[in-house]
Amino acid sequence: MLARGEAANVTEVQKKAFPDVCPKTIGRHLKENGLVCQVQKSKPYLTLANKEKRRLWAKQHASWTVEDWKQVIFSDESKYMLFKSDGRQYCWMKPGQAYDNRFVKKTIKHGAGNIMVWGCISAKGMGRLHHIEGIMCGPDYIKILDEHLLGSMKDLGLRRTGNSSHLFQQDNNLKHRCKVAEAWFKTKWLRRLPWPLSSLDMSIIEHVWDQIDAMVRARNPLLRNKEEMWVALQEEWDNFPQSSLDKLYASMPRRVDALLEARGSHTKY
Repeated sequence: MLARGEAANVTEVQKKAFPDVCPKTIGRHLKENGLVCQVQKSKPYLTLANKEKRRLWAKQHASWTVEDWKQVIFSDESKYMLFKSDGRQYCWMKPGQAYDNRFVKKTIKHGAGNIMVWGCISAKGMGRLHHIEGIMCGPDYIKILDEHLLGSMKDLGLRRTGNSSHLFQQDNNLKHRCKVAEAWFKTKWLRRLPWPLSSLDMSIIEHVWDQIDAMVRARNPLLRNKEEMWVALQEEWDNFPQSSLDKLYASMPRRVDALLEARGSHTKY
């Protein structure tokens, strides 16, 4: 039942198969049979077609070395909530201190707003970070590419033409594949890296977003508004360690190997 996905926890097993058995007894027997209880990992839904496309993509890039991946500029958009729920959080305190201001998890109704940003990274360093105002459409994306992608490449000395030209990675968001975007890439002679659907695990910039989010939320005092959030994001982005970038780029061959081994299904990344 658990292996078939018909139940995910002891309570569901009890309700569907053993209504007269105590949940603790069921849990004990599961442990005795080598099963462990862990928090479910959040991953995108993958259809059989998605898995096959991911497998073929991994096969096509299986021979790529770290040096090959260093030619790729990774890009993405990310949303940062001023206040967000991170699920259950634990901390050590003395009895009776649960409502002490030092130990209470602070929340604000509706999250107090958010900031949407676009950014790109390269093996030579961080590209530019852009604050997206309002809802981004195709023409807005072109402006970002014109100013911030090409500007990043100029800042970092990255070539977009010739044998040593760099490849640009973006996901399959509709804005990235609209007609005006396609026309822009053709006129700028910028090579793009083919990208499979639902493949956040292959995009190392996702780990950059997560690390920056952790650094921003570790600040003391806490950020109070979106203006302070934007300033903090820029500072942490500019100070992102090159050593961390190096490790992320070095992980790409392992990510591709893991995707091949999983036959296009989910990986640990």
